[in-house]
Amino acid sequence: MTGAQSATLIRRYTGANSSEYSDANMLVDWNNAKNEIAQEAVKRNETIWLTTVTDALVASTVSAREYALPDDVLAHIFTVEGAFDGVTATNLVMIHPYPGGLQRLIRNIDGLTEGHITNNFTSENPHYIKMRRGIYILSATITALAAALKLRYRQYPADLANFSGSTELDVDPSTTTFGIHKQFHELICRRVSMTYKSARPKPIQLSSFELNYKNDLKDALDSVSDDDYSEEVQGFLPSENSPSQLGQNV
Repeated sequence: MTGAQSATLIRRYTGANSSEYSDANMLVDWNNAKNEIAQEAVKRNETIWLTTVTDALVASTVSAREYALPDDVLAHIFTVEGAFDGVTATNLVMIHPYPGGLQRLIRNIDGLTEGHITNNFTSENPHYIKMRRGIYILSATITALAAALKLRYRQYPADLANFSGSTELDVDPSTTTFGIHKQFHELICRRVSMTYKSARPKPIQLSSFELNYKNDLKDALDSVSDDDYSEEVQGFLPSENSPSQLGQNV
């Protein structure tokens, strides 16, 4: 389905013309419906719409250790890697903010000063904590390096810019953004129609087709719940010096 076909279908579902339901208003509802469905899809498939971005590492000071997250993060950071030597990428382990956890961490290292951080953390075993709309890196002294920080996260499918053109909605708009799967195209239109009808000063009764939206959405979500049916599962044992091997987590 293209953007133009999507608009045609929505107007058929709503019975509204372009004067009664403008493209501008319909576009807002379309993107909201797309985001609503995307938020459900990532609960079923942890790798759907997974993307990678890189950033430069900045020479470390207390304030420079905080890095902003992209604005289009849909759900969860997948991995964070830092090549602190400019060559070898190392996974950063998140310190989970359980109740009182961050306060306890900061207290145990005598506060978030550059000296206290470098005395307690290394670049061979770096960590990060979530702060505001970013991450805060805990490691040895950081040297400024281009493209040495790599972030993998689930990204919202791209917003629809307009209802023109002949490009299918599942086609990725660019090499860094995603389209939305075909399974969801009609459901987005149906959800938009439901929004329009429910928002009328005198709400319009939903059709039986629209009332079945949740059931059909569930079927579509089930269809994207797994991208790989190779059915090969590999497990990895902890290293000899990990806390679990040493009995420290018993």
